Amino acid sequence: MDAHDNKFWEGFSPQGKEQLLRSMVLEGYLDRGFLFHEGDPADGVCMVLSGEVEVLRTVGSHEQILGRFAEGEFLGEVAVLDEGNRSTCARAHGPVTVGKIPKDLLLEALLVESPSVSLHLFQQLLSYLRRTNDLFVGEMLNKEKLSVVGEMASSLIHDLRNPLMGIRLSADLMSLKDSENPETARYCDGIRFQCDRVIAMTRDLLEFSKGDSCLHLSQTTTTAFLNHFQSLHEDYLRQTGLIWEVTSEPATIDIDEMRCLRLLQNLVTNAVEALNGDLNGQIHIRGWVEDSMFNLSISDNGPGIPEAIRDRVFQPFVTHGKKGGIGLGMAIVNNVVTAHHGKVKLETSEKGTHFLAQLPQHAVHKPDSSVGEISGLAQGASPMALIAE
Repeated sequence: MDAHDNKFWEGFSPQGKEQLLRSMVLEGYLDRGFLFHEGDPADGVCMVLSGEVEVLRTVGSHEQILGRFAEGEFLGEVAVLDEGNRSTCARAHGPVTVGKIPKDLLLEALLVESPSVSLHLFQQLLSYLRRTNDLFVGEMLNKEKLSVVGEMASSLIHDLRNPLMGIRLSADLMSLKDSENPETARYCDGIRFQCDRVIAMTRDLLEFSKGDSCLHLSQTTTTAFLNHFQSLHEDYLRQTGLIWEVTSEPATIDIDEMRCLRLLQNLVTNAVEALNGDLNGQIHIRGWVEDSMFNLSISDNGPGIPEAIRDRVFQPFVTHGKKGGIGLGMAIVNNVVTAHHGKVKLETSEKGTHFLAQLPQHAVHKPDSSVGEISGLAQGASPMALIAE
C-alpha cells in the first residue's frame, strides 16, 4: 500500500504531509517480530503499509491479543502524544512493512497543522478506548468463569486422587500376580498411565484457570509420540468410521508429552466433531522437524470453522454448534503451544481445516524476554492503560 493513502493523514495539509513523508523510515518485520515492547520509549507513529500487526500483553504464559491493525491503519500515537513509554507490545502477524514517522518531527508538525488533525487523532483514541473497554468487560467475565473452573478442578483433583490410587494399586497387584504374561503387563501399564493422565489433565485445567504453566520436558521422538497417541486412542479412532492417516519423519524432540498429547487430542476431537460421521471424512496427522522446529499438523476435509468464531477460536469459552463442552479446548491448545515458546497456525475454508503447531525441537529454558510479567486485563488493569501505545 502507498504510504500516502494511510488513514493517519486525515486532515493534514499537503505541505505537512509531504514533509513528514520525507522523514518516514521504512521498516520490515518477519512473522512474530516485535515492532516495540512494553516499556520502550515512544519513538514514533507506525503506519501499516503491508501485512497485519497485533497488539498484545501477557499474563503468565497466556498472551492476550488486544487488537489487530491491518494495512492502511496506524498505531503508537498515544505514547507519542503523552510522551510516555509504550504500555503494550506490537508484533508482526505474518510479514509486515511499516512506515515510522519520528516522534519529534510529528510533534513539531502538529503545532502548525489545523486543529482538525488533532481532532482526528483524538477520535482514533476514543475508538481504541471503546474497543478496549469491550475487551475489558469480556475479560472480566472470563476471569469469573475461569475462577469457577479453577475451583472445580481443585475439587476434582482432591476427589479423584483416592479412587485413582486404588485403581493404580489394583493394576500393580495384577501385574505382580501374572508377571510372566507380557499382555497383562501391557494392560496394567496402560491402566497406570491413564490414571496419571486423568490427574494431569485436571491439574492442567487448574493451572490454566490460574494463568500458570509448568512444563515437564522429556526427550522422545516424533514417531514415538505419534505411536503413543495412536495406542491410547486406537478404539476411539476406529469407532469414528473416518479415514485416518498418521505419518512422521523420525527426529528427537524435547516436549511435555502429557500436555502435547492433550493438545493433539483436542485438535483431533474437534476434527471428528466437524466431520460428524461423514463416510468420506478424512483426518491426516503428521509430525516432522524442520529448521529446529517440531511441526505437528492436523488437517481434515470437513466444512471448516464457522466464520463467526474464526478470529476468536483460541480464546476461552468460545464454542459454536456443539452439544457439549464449554469452549476451553482450543484455548488449552494455545496455552500448551505458548508454554513451549511455539506458535500455532490455522487455515480453514468450506473444504476443510488445517492446524499447524510449531514447537522448538529442543527445550527452551528461558523466559520470553519480549514481554514482561505484567498484570494485564485478567488481573484488573485499567482499560485506559491498555490502549495501543
